[in-house]
Amino acid sequence: MASPVVSGEMLFVPSRERPLLAFKGVGRGDVTRSSLAWTFDNGPDVPTPVTDGSYLYVVRDNGTMWCLDIQTGKPVYARQRLKPATYSGSPVLAGGRIYVTNEDGVTMVVKAGPQFQVLAENDLGEYTLSSPAVSDGQIFIRTDSALYAIGRRTSHQ
Repeated sequence: MASPVVSGEMLFVPSRERPLLAFKGVGRGDVTRSSLAWTFDNGPDVPTPVTDGSYLYVVRDNGTMWCLDIQTGKPVYARQRLKPATYSGSPVLAGGRIYVTNEDGVTMVVKAGPQFQVLAENDLGEYTLSSPAVSDGQIFIRTDSALYAIGRRTSHQ
Protein backbone atom coordinates (compact mmCIF):
# COMPACT_ATOMS: atom_id res chain seq x y z
CA MET A 1 0.00 0.00 0.00
CA ALA A 2 1.21 3.51 -0.80
CA SER A 3 2.73 5.57 2.02
CA PRO A 4 2.27 9.26 2.88
CA VAL A 5 4.69 11.80 1.41
CA VAL A 6 5.75 15.14 2.95
CA SER A 7 6.99 18.20 1.07
CA GLY A 8 7.41 21.45 2.98
CA GLU A 9 4.09 22.07 4.73
CA MET A 10 2.21 19.68 2.45
CA LEU A 11 1.28 16.12 3.37
CA PHE A 12 0.04 13.75 0.64
CA VAL A 13 -1.89 10.72 1.84
CA PRO A 14 -2.81 7.98 -0.65
CA SER A 15 -5.60 5.62 0.33
CA ARG A 16 -6.36 2.15 -0.92
CA GLU A 17 -9.91 3.12 -1.83
CA ARG A 18 -8.83 6.46 -3.29
CA PRO A 19 -8.74 9.44 -3.31
CA LEU A 20 -5.28 10.77 -2.60
CA LEU A 21 -5.67 13.53 0.01
CA ALA A 22 -3.43 16.60 0.26
CA PHE A 23 -3.21 18.48 3.55
CA LYS A 24 -1.60 21.87 4.10
CA GLY A 25 -0.10 23.14 7.34
CA VAL A 26 -0.68 21.73 10.75
CA GLY A 27 -3.79 21.33 12.83
CA ARG A 28 -5.29 19.71 15.87
CA GLY A 29 -8.01 17.14 16.19
CA ASP A 30 -9.81 15.99 13.06
CA VAL A 31 -8.02 17.86 10.27
CA THR A 32 -9.73 16.04 7.40
CA ARG A 33 -11.68 19.20 6.62
CA SER A 34 -9.79 22.07 8.26
CA SER A 35 -6.41 21.25 6.67
CA LEU A 36 -7.55 19.56 3.45
CA ALA A 37 -6.01 21.40 0.49
CA TRP A 38 -7.27 19.15 -2.34
CA THR A 39 -8.11 15.61 -3.36
CA PHE A 40 -7.17 13.53 -6.39
CA ASP A 41 -9.41 10.64 -7.46
CA ASN A 42 -6.72 8.72 -9.38
CA GLY A 43 -4.33 8.07 -6.53
CA PRO A 44 -2.17 4.94 -6.47
CA ASP A 45 -2.91 1.70 -4.68
CA VAL A 46 0.62 0.38 -4.11
CA PRO A 47 3.32 2.74 -5.52
CA THR A 48 4.04 5.69 -3.24
CA PRO A 49 4.04 9.04 -5.10
CA VAL A 50 7.22 11.10 -5.27
CA THR A 51 7.70 14.88 -5.29
CA ASP A 52 10.38 17.34 -6.34
CA GLY A 53 8.84 20.14 -4.24
CA SER A 54 6.87 21.61 -7.14
CA TYR A 55 5.13 18.58 -8.61
CA LEU A 56 3.74 15.35 -7.25
CA TYR A 57 4.30 12.37 -9.55
CA VAL A 58 1.74 9.59 -9.24
CA VAL A 59 2.18 6.18 -10.88
CA ARG A 60 -0.83 3.87 -10.78
CA ASP A 61 -0.48 0.11 -10.57
CA ASN A 62 -1.42 -0.19 -14.25
CA GLY A 63 1.42 2.08 -15.43
CA THR A 64 -0.46 5.32 -15.95
CA MET A 65 1.33 8.41 -14.67
CA TRP A 66 0.17 11.84 -13.57
CA CYS A 67 2.06 15.00 -12.66
CA LEU A 68 0.16 17.27 -10.26
CA ASP A 69 0.85 20.78 -9.02
CA ILE A 70 1.49 20.22 -5.29
CA GLN A 71 -0.30 23.42 -4.22
CA THR A 72 -3.51 23.00 -6.22
CA GLY A 73 -3.65 19.31 -7.18
CA LYS A 74 -4.39 20.31 -10.76
CA PRO A 75 -2.91 17.94 -13.34
CA VAL A 76 0.12 19.32 -15.16
CA TYR A 77 -0.09 16.19 -17.30
CA ALA A 78 -2.46 13.27 -16.97
CA ARG A 79 -2.82 9.60 -17.89
CA GLN A 80 0.55 9.28 -19.57
CA ARG A 81 1.34 5.66 -20.31
CA LEU A 82 4.44 3.90 -19.13
CA LYS A 83 5.30 0.48 -20.58
CA PRO A 84 2.17 -1.66 -19.99
CA ALA A 85 2.69 -3.84 -16.93
CA THR A 86 1.90 -3.99 -13.23
CA TYR A 87 3.78 -1.41 -11.14
CA SER A 88 4.22 -2.33 -7.48
CA GLY A 89 7.53 -0.54 -6.84
CA SER A 90 7.42 3.17 -6.00
CA PRO A 91 8.95 5.84 -8.23
CA VAL A 92 12.25 7.35 -7.05
CA LEU A 93 13.52 10.82 -7.99
CA ALA A 94 17.25 11.41 -8.55
CA GLY A 95 19.18 13.81 -10.76
CA GLY A 96 16.06 15.28 -12.36
CA ARG A 97 14.81 11.84 -13.37
CA ILE A 98 12.07 9.59 -12.07
CA TYR A 99 12.90 5.87 -11.96
CA VAL A 100 10.11 3.33 -11.63
CA THR A 101 10.43 -0.44 -12.10
CA ASN A 102 7.53 -2.67 -13.06
CA GLU A 103 7.01 -6.28 -11.99
CA ASP A 104 8.55 -7.52 -15.27
CA GLY A 105 11.87 -5.90 -14.29
CA VAL A 106 11.65 -2.95 -16.69
CA THR A 107 12.80 0.37 -15.24
CA MET A 108 11.26 3.38 -16.90
CA VAL A 109 13.21 6.64 -16.67
CA VAL A 110 11.02 9.74 -16.99
CA LYS A 111 12.19 13.34 -17.01
CA ALA A 112 11.02 15.23 -13.92
CA GLY A 113 9.12 18.42 -14.64
CA PRO A 114 5.97 19.64 -16.37
CA GLN A 115 6.53 17.81 -19.68
CA PHE A 116 6.10 14.05 -19.86
CA GLN A 117 9.15 12.55 -21.52
CA VAL A 118 10.39 8.96 -21.29
CA LEU A 119 14.19 9.12 -21.36
CA ALA A 120 14.97 5.41 -21.21
CA GLU A 121 13.56 1.94 -20.75
CA ASN A 122 15.89 -0.63 -19.18
CA ASP A 123 14.88 -4.29 -19.03
CA LEU A 124 16.51 -6.62 -16.49
CA GLY A 125 14.20 -9.43 -17.58
CA GLU A 126 13.56 -10.54 -14.01
CA TYR A 127 10.53 -10.36 -11.72
CA THR A 128 10.63 -7.59 -9.12
CA LEU A 129 8.30 -5.97 -6.63
CA SER A 130 10.88 -3.58 -5.19
CA SER A 131 11.49 0.13 -5.64
CA PRO A 132 14.81 1.40 -6.97
CA ALA A 133 17.17 2.87 -4.37
CA VAL A 134 19.76 5.57 -5.06
CA SER A 135 23.03 6.16 -3.21
CA ASP A 136 26.26 7.94 -4.16
CA GLY A 137 25.37 8.06 -7.85
CA GLN A 138 24.37 4.41 -8.08
CA ILE A 139 20.93 2.91 -8.60
CA PHE A 140 20.15 -0.35 -6.83
CA ILE A 141 17.41 -2.65 -8.10
CA ARG A 142 16.49 -5.93 -6.41
CA THR A 143 14.82 -8.66 -8.44
CA ASP A 144 13.70 -12.11 -7.34
CA SER A 145 17.18 -13.49 -8.07
CA ALA A 146 19.71 -10.65 -7.85
CA LEU A 147 20.62 -7.20 -6.54
CA TYR A 148 21.92 -4.90 -9.28
CA ALA A 149 24.14 -1.86 -8.68
CA ILE A 150 24.05 0.38 -11.74
CA GLY A 151 26.52 3.22 -12.29
CA ARG A 152 29.72 4.28 -10.63
CA ARG A 153 29.90 5.33 -7.04
CA THR A 154 30.47 9.10 -6.88
CA SER A 155 31.92 9.34 -3.37
CA HIS A 156 34.31 7.14 -1.44
CA GLN A 157 34.65 6.74 2.28
